[in-house]
Amino acid sequence: MLTLYQFSSCPFCWKVRALLNYAKQPYKTVEVTPMGMKELEFTEHKKVPVLTDDGKVIVESAAIVDYINENYAHITSNEASQQWTDWVDETLVHYLPTLVHPNFLTSWKNFGVIITAEQYPWYKLPIVRLVGAIVMPKVAKKMKAKHKINDVTAEFLAAIDHWALNGLTDRAFYGGDQPDFVDCSVFGVIRSGDQLGVVDLAKKHNSTFAAWYDRCYPIMSESSITL
Repeated sequence: MLTLYQFSSCPFCWKVRALLNYAKQPYKTVEVTPMGMKELEFTEHKKVPVLTDDGKVIVESAAIVDYINENYAHITSNEASQQWTDWVDETLVHYLPTLVHPNFLTSWKNFGVIITAEQYPWYKLPIVRLVGAIVMPKVAKKMKAKHKINDVTAEFLAAIDHWALNGLTDRAFYGGDQPDFVDCSVFGVIRSGDQLGVVDLAKKHNSTFAAWYDRCYPIMSESSITL
Protein backbone atom coordinates (compact mmCIF):
# COMPACT_ATOMS: atom_id res chain seq x y z
CA MET A 1 0.00 0.00 0.00
CA LEU A 2 1.24 3.46 -0.91
CA THR A 3 1.32 5.96 1.95
CA LEU A 4 1.72 9.69 1.37
CA TYR A 5 2.97 11.82 4.24
CA GLN A 6 1.75 15.33 3.57
CA PHE A 7 0.46 18.74 4.58
CA SER A 8 -3.08 19.13 3.25
CA SER A 9 -2.33 22.59 1.83
CA CYS A 10 1.10 21.76 0.37
CA PRO A 11 1.24 22.37 -3.42
CA PHE A 12 3.92 19.71 -3.92
CA CYS A 13 1.86 17.18 -1.95
CA TRP A 14 -1.22 17.91 -4.01
CA LYS A 15 0.77 17.47 -7.20
CA VAL A 16 1.44 13.91 -6.04
CA ARG A 17 -2.18 13.33 -4.97
CA ALA A 18 -3.56 14.56 -8.29
CA LEU A 19 -1.48 12.00 -10.18
CA LEU A 20 -2.42 9.18 -7.79
CA ASN A 21 -6.10 10.04 -8.08
CA TYR A 22 -5.89 10.26 -11.86
CA ALA A 23 -4.19 6.85 -11.98
CA LYS A 24 -6.91 5.45 -9.66
CA GLN A 25 -4.14 4.11 -7.47
CA PRO A 26 -5.20 3.24 -3.90
CA TYR A 27 -3.20 5.05 -1.22
CA LYS A 28 -3.58 6.45 2.24
CA THR A 29 -2.53 9.85 3.53
CA VAL A 30 -0.89 10.74 6.82
CA GLU A 31 -1.18 14.38 7.84
CA VAL A 32 2.16 15.50 9.24
CA THR A 33 2.14 17.86 12.21
CA PRO A 34 4.30 20.89 11.28
CA MET A 35 5.60 21.29 14.82
CA GLY A 36 7.88 18.32 15.41
CA MET A 37 6.98 16.25 12.36
CA LYS A 38 6.82 13.14 14.54
CA GLU A 39 5.17 11.23 11.69
CA LEU A 40 8.48 11.39 9.76
CA GLU A 41 10.64 9.83 12.46
CA PHE A 42 11.38 6.90 10.12
CA THR A 43 13.37 9.13 7.73
CA GLU A 44 16.04 11.81 8.00
CA HIS A 45 14.18 13.79 5.33
CA LYS A 46 12.03 16.26 7.26
CA LYS A 47 10.11 17.78 4.37
CA VAL A 48 6.82 16.76 2.79
CA PRO A 49 5.81 15.04 0.64
CA VAL A 50 7.28 11.65 1.53
CA LEU A 51 5.95 8.50 -0.12
CA THR A 52 6.39 4.95 1.14
CA ASP A 53 5.70 1.87 -0.95
CA ASP A 54 6.03 -1.45 0.88
CA GLY A 55 9.02 -0.23 2.87
CA LYS A 56 10.60 1.82 0.09
CA VAL A 57 10.89 5.52 0.96
CA ILE A 58 10.78 8.14 -1.82
CA VAL A 59 11.38 11.82 -1.07
CA GLU A 60 11.15 15.09 -3.04
CA SER A 61 8.01 15.68 -5.08
CA ALA A 62 9.68 15.46 -8.51
CA ALA A 63 11.18 12.06 -7.66
CA ILE A 64 7.87 10.89 -6.16
CA VAL A 65 5.91 11.92 -9.25
CA ASP A 66 8.43 10.15 -11.50
CA TYR A 67 8.19 7.03 -9.33
CA ILE A 68 4.39 7.00 -9.46
CA ASN A 69 4.37 7.53 -13.20
CA GLU A 70 6.94 4.83 -13.87
CA ASN A 71 5.31 2.26 -11.60
CA TYR A 72 1.60 3.08 -11.63
CA ALA A 73 0.34 5.84 -13.94
CA HIS A 74 2.45 5.08 -17.04
CA ILE A 75 1.77 8.42 -18.75
CA THR A 76 4.00 9.18 -21.74
CA SER A 77 6.11 12.30 -21.30
CA ASN A 78 8.09 14.28 -23.87
CA GLU A 79 10.35 17.33 -23.95
CA ALA A 80 7.44 19.77 -24.21
CA SER A 81 5.74 18.12 -21.24
CA GLN A 82 8.95 18.38 -19.23
CA GLN A 83 9.16 22.10 -19.97
CA TRP A 84 5.68 22.58 -18.55
CA THR A 85 6.33 20.52 -15.43
CA ASP A 86 9.54 22.52 -14.92
CA TRP A 87 7.43 25.68 -15.19
CA VAL A 88 5.10 24.32 -12.53
CA ASP A 89 7.99 23.60 -10.13
CA GLU A 90 10.06 26.68 -10.89
CA THR A 91 7.39 29.35 -11.38
CA LEU A 92 3.76 28.51 -10.65
CA VAL A 93 4.24 26.86 -7.26
CA HIS A 94 6.05 29.86 -5.77
CA TYR A 95 2.98 32.09 -5.94
CA LEU A 96 0.95 29.92 -3.56
CA PRO A 97 2.62 30.72 -0.20
CA THR A 98 2.47 34.47 -0.79
CA LEU A 99 -1.16 34.30 -1.90
CA VAL A 100 -2.19 32.19 1.08
CA HIS A 101 -0.03 33.91 3.71
CA PRO A 102 0.47 37.55 2.62
CA ASN A 103 -0.05 38.95 6.11
CA PHE A 104 -1.01 37.91 9.62
CA LEU A 105 -4.77 38.36 9.30
CA THR A 106 -5.10 36.44 6.03
CA SER A 107 -2.77 33.73 7.29
CA TRP A 108 -4.76 33.45 10.53
CA LYS A 109 -7.97 33.06 8.55
CA ASN A 110 -6.49 30.44 6.24
CA PHE A 111 -4.97 28.43 9.08
CA GLY A 112 -8.50 28.07 10.38
CA VAL A 113 -9.11 25.97 7.26
CA ILE A 114 -5.71 24.28 7.06
CA ILE A 115 -5.34 22.82 10.55
CA THR A 116 -7.85 20.30 11.83
CA ALA A 117 -9.05 19.08 15.21
CA GLU A 118 -7.69 15.62 14.40
CA GLN A 119 -4.13 16.95 14.31
CA TYR A 120 -3.98 18.57 17.74
CA PRO A 121 -5.77 18.53 21.09
CA TRP A 122 -8.37 21.31 21.28
CA TYR A 123 -6.24 23.37 23.65
CA LYS A 124 -3.27 23.38 21.26
CA LEU A 125 -5.18 24.44 18.14
CA PRO A 126 -5.21 28.21 18.88
CA ILE A 127 -1.48 28.15 19.71
CA VAL A 128 -0.55 26.30 16.53
CA ARG A 129 -2.78 28.59 14.50
CA LEU A 130 -1.21 31.69 16.07
CA VAL A 131 2.36 30.48 15.55
CA GLY A 132 1.59 29.55 11.95
CA ALA A 133 0.00 32.92 11.24
CA ILE A 134 3.09 34.67 12.61
CA VAL A 135 5.70 32.48 10.92
CA MET A 136 4.24 31.82 7.47
CA PRO A 137 3.96 35.46 6.29
CA LYS A 138 7.68 35.79 7.08
CA VAL A 139 8.43 32.64 5.10
CA ALA A 140 6.25 33.89 2.23
CA LYS A 141 8.06 37.24 2.26
CA LYS A 142 11.44 35.50 1.94
CA MET A 143 10.16 33.33 -0.91
CA LYS A 144 8.75 36.40 -2.63
CA ALA A 145 12.16 38.08 -2.50
CA LYS A 146 14.04 34.92 -3.50
CA HIS A 147 11.93 34.38 -6.60
CA LYS A 148 11.74 38.09 -7.47
CA ILE A 149 7.96 38.31 -7.18
CA ASN A 150 6.78 41.92 -7.12
CA ASP A 151 2.99 41.86 -7.51
CA VAL A 152 1.99 38.32 -6.56
CA THR A 153 -1.65 38.59 -7.63
CA ALA A 154 -0.89 40.10 -11.03
CA GLU A 155 1.94 37.65 -11.71
CA PHE A 156 -0.12 34.65 -10.59
CA LEU A 157 -3.00 35.64 -12.85
CA ALA A 158 -0.55 36.16 -15.72
CA ALA A 159 0.64 32.59 -15.10
CA ILE A 160 -2.96 31.37 -15.24
CA ASP A 161 -3.42 33.19 -18.56
CA HIS A 162 -0.18 31.66 -19.85
CA TRP A 163 -1.40 28.17 -19.00
CA ALA A 164 -4.84 28.72 -20.53
CA LEU A 165 -3.47 30.26 -23.73
CA ASN A 166 -0.26 28.35 -24.34
CA GLY A 167 -0.79 25.16 -22.37
CA LEU A 168 -4.37 24.29 -23.23
CA THR A 169 -4.46 25.99 -26.65
CA ASP A 170 -8.21 25.43 -27.14
CA ARG A 171 -8.01 21.79 -26.01
CA ALA A 172 -10.05 20.26 -23.20
CA PHE A 173 -6.82 19.22 -21.49
CA TYR A 174 -3.12 19.65 -22.14
CA GLY A 175 -3.18 15.98 -23.09
CA GLY A 176 -5.99 16.56 -25.60
CA ASP A 177 -9.29 14.78 -25.01
CA GLN A 178 -7.87 13.22 -21.85
CA PRO A 179 -5.66 14.76 -19.14
CA ASP A 180 -2.05 13.78 -18.82
CA PHE A 181 1.02 14.26 -16.62
CA VAL A 182 1.08 18.05 -17.09
CA ASP A 183 -2.62 18.52 -16.33
CA CYS A 184 -2.12 16.63 -13.06
CA SER A 185 0.83 18.82 -12.05
CA VAL A 186 -0.87 22.14 -12.77
CA PHE A 187 -4.15 21.05 -11.22
CA GLY A 188 -2.47 19.68 -8.11
CA VAL A 189 -0.59 22.89 -7.36
CA ILE A 190 -3.70 25.04 -7.77
CA ARG A 191 -5.91 22.55 -5.91
CA SER A 192 -3.76 23.02 -2.81
CA GLY A 193 -5.21 26.53 -2.56
CA ASP A 194 -8.83 25.38 -2.57
CA GLN A 195 -10.90 27.17 0.12
CA LEU A 196 -7.93 29.51 0.63
CA GLY A 197 -8.91 32.03 -2.04
CA VAL A 198 -6.50 30.84 -4.73
CA VAL A 199 -8.85 28.69 -6.80
CA ASP A 200 -11.64 31.26 -6.73
CA LEU A 201 -9.21 34.00 -7.77
CA ALA A 202 -7.99 32.02 -10.77
CA LYS A 203 -11.44 30.81 -11.87
CA LYS A 204 -13.00 34.26 -11.72
CA HIS A 205 -10.12 35.70 -13.72
CA ASN A 206 -10.01 33.24 -16.63
CA SER A 207 -13.05 31.31 -17.88
CA THR A 208 -10.90 28.91 -19.94
CA PHE A 209 -8.96 27.99 -16.83
CA ALA A 210 -12.20 27.67 -14.85
CA ALA A 211 -13.69 25.22 -17.35
CA TRP A 212 -10.47 23.18 -17.42
CA TYR A 213 -10.26 23.10 -13.61
CA ASP A 214 -13.85 21.92 -13.34
CA ARG A 215 -13.14 19.12 -15.83
CA CYS A 216 -10.09 18.04 -13.84
CA TYR A 217 -11.71 18.17 -10.41
CA PRO A 218 -13.72 14.93 -10.45
CA ILE A 219 -10.75 13.08 -11.97
CA MET A 220 -7.89 14.37 -9.82
CA SER A 221 -9.31 15.70 -6.57
CA GLU A 222 -10.65 13.80 -3.58
CA SER A 223 -11.09 10.21 -4.64
CA SER A 224 -13.10 7.30 -3.30
CA ILE A 225 -10.04 5.10 -3.63
CA THR A 226 -8.10 7.09 -1.03
CA LEU A 227 -7.96 4.90 2.09
